[in-house]
Amino acid sequence: MRARFKVLRAAIPAAEAEAAARAVAQTAPSFLNRLAQNAGLAPQQAPVALYCALPGEFDAAPLLGALAALGFLTLLPCAAAKATPLVFRRWRPGEPLASGRFGLSEPPPEAPALTPKILLAPLLAFDGEGGRLGFGGGYYDATLAALRAGGALLAAGGLAFAVQRARDLPVEKHDAPLDFVITEHQILDFMGDSCACSSSAM
Repeated sequence: MRARFKVLRAAIPAAEAEAAARAVAQTAPSFLNRLAQNAGLAPQQAPVALYCALPGEFDAAPLLGALAALGFLTLLPCAAAKATPLVFRRWRPGEPLASGRFGLSEPPPEAPALTPKILLAPLLAFDGEGGRLGFGGGYYDATLAALRAGGALLAAGGLAFAVQRARDLPVEKHDAPLDFVITEHQILDFMGDSCACSSSAM
């Protein structure tokens, strides 16, 4: 299944992928701001963790820039040993990045580490019930388990192209579910306490 969705994702034309990222940057901030407001938090009190996209992944950079412009604290992950929780460090557009594990770009060690209130993860596939198919490293499963156990996380979601939706995903006990998924066409909200929405403009 991972191989199939890698091929499917790689077939998305670059121009289409860029348009999808721009669309999400226009529509997702209001949803994320509402999550913070529902918890009684201003943007600067609700750090949002995103990621630096690898080739083929949904590009989170436009959304990160939009959130930073609204006053959100924006974070990027730093990976350690396999299947261990990620550390998130503050990063804003224009600040330096260092080379991390697996060729990932991440904030330098001197950037302050913060605990995210909202987390957005990359993925290979998702389903209509919050299931997420990751890349097999276990980083996000371990991270979500740790953050949820600590009680600080408001919500965890995924960024994906609409074609990455699967009918049924194999879910195991250690697989951490998502609270929402944002695509270029809709926001799937699995929490039930905030408005799920779909828009042809996205």
